[in-house]
Amino acid sequence: MSRSTHNLRVAAHIPDFLTTVDVIEALHNHDHCLTLQALTKGHQEIPTNDEAASDPYFSPEHIGKIKTYEVTEAITIIPGIGEWGRKYITFPVCFQNTPSGLKTRANAAGGVVLHAEYLVLPGGADSEVDGEGEGVGDAQWVLVEDITVECSWWLMPFVRSTMETAHRDIVRKVVEKVVYQHRSRISNQ
Repeated sequence: MSRSTHNLRVAAHIPDFLTTVDVIEALHNHDHCLTLQALTKGHQEIPTNDEAASDPYFSPEHIGKIKTYEVTEAITIIPGIGEWGRKYITFPVCFQNTPSGLKTRANAAGGVVLHAEYLVLPGGADSEVDGEGEGVGDAQWVLVEDITVECSWWLMPFVRSTMETAHRDIVRKVVEKVVYQHRSRISNQ
């Protein structure tokens, strides 16, 4: 069966008062990405299988250990009828911390495979960072999520729409969470 691929890049400006370490540490706390994703309703850590550990997408394990979570998402199949139009799906998602961010891979129902890489990259006028999300303008640092989803061609319109809804705001929400934590630390001093 013919498979189709869709790519999306989403970027968010990192305010100058935050350090890159602050943002990378937030990414390494996997709960942030899992709970800030719009469709996620729950998750729990599970053992990582051999297939995930040997996936060439991930960096060598000495870079970062692979952790796996069982994630439950609520997908709206029929809009406008509330809970009746939702389907709950559960699937494994693998996370690997990297020096500049985080790599993830999800194997969802129907043969849907999603890879997402979160990177803290230099911004500025000469940077190569563009994509959807906030205008990053002349930001010194930018949090970027590069997403690739692959599935059967006939599923792609639905998968693409759902994936874009789920991922469009994650990087912005991660940065907002780090800003909130930073301000809380300052006000408690």
